[in-house]
Amino acid sequence: MKINFISFLDPTVYSGGGEMITKALIDTGKQRGHDIKLSSVRPYKFDLHPNPDLIFLTDIFNSSHSLTSLGAWRGFPKNFVSNAVKHTPFIHLTNAYVDICNLPYLPCNGNSCPICPVKNNLSLIDKLIIKDFSNNCFATKSLVKDLYENSALNIYLSPLHKQVSENVLNIKNKENFVLKPLIDKTLFFNEGLTRDIEYLFVGIISEAKGYYEMREKFKDKDIHLIGKIAPNIKLDFGTHHGHVSYSEIPRYMNRAKNFVFMPRWPEPQGRVVVEASLCGCNVIGNNNVGALSFDMDLANPENFAGAENDLWLKIEQIKNGK
Repeated sequence: MKINFISFLDPTVYSGGGEMITKALIDTGKQRGHDIKLSSVRPYKFDLHPNPDLIFLTDIFNSSHSLTSLGAWRGFPKNFVSNAVKHTPFIHLTNAYVDICNLPYLPCNGNSCPICPVKNNLSLIDKLIIKDFSNNCFATKSLVKDLYENSALNIYLSPLHKQVSENVLNIKNKENFVLKPLIDKTLFFNEGLTRDIEYLFVGIISEAKGYYEMREKFKDKDIHLIGKIAPNIKLDFGTHHGHVSYSEIPRYMNRAKNFVFMPRWPEPQGRVVVEASLCGCNVIGNNNVGALSFDMDLANPENFAGAENDLWLKIEQIKNGK
């Protein structure tokens, strides 16, 4: 198939968790013989088939939330996305909640209503950053509804991600696919090392990633924290290792007995939980971890085998009318 892949961030340039997933999907699609052209906002580029067989949309509204990044002021040209999906079958993937909420993370916990319970308390600067001076829920926008209600397939990263998204959008019985975690199993596996770290956390040390709950439960424990500290957070417990390169993370996970991940708000997946499980850690999480909503053993790599191809097979079946 000739496919126009449209994403806010170019996954061949950026390497966040979501971009790792989209890059893996693009690579697998090309291996299966599909002709994929990529357009993005960051960096700003357009490479399009004039008459594609399918449009693959992902994280269309992935706006950063800072003045330096210009927040929501960077985006696709007006009507580009709406025009792109008018006449061509399209599918839609979001690696987070960025296509249903223009606030950081999902502070309503998915209990949405037409009037956002958070926006009314935002400062003028915060409203300027998100380019939204209303108090309306972002999911009420017509384009947001079109992305989910008119897509041939909605793709989610976990059963929890699907449940929360559909609750916010109030949609039911739409064709969907829950993508299993895409993890490099040659990098994350149980090396059989001595486990000399009692508790480990990896990620941005912030309210969203569960800082306050961790502090309450592990302040007096032997917990090691890897990652940058978010603004307004004063880390006063545990052993902080700062930023550690991604290639070194598996070694720390193989030294840890327990991996701690207690996000404040729903995490679509939380790939670090899967990585830690593959490395042999016992996971201490909560109901906001998408990965823990899968009905399978996260420590067994066979459960993830062929996940990329499973999605592409589903896409090809839909396009062929099966």
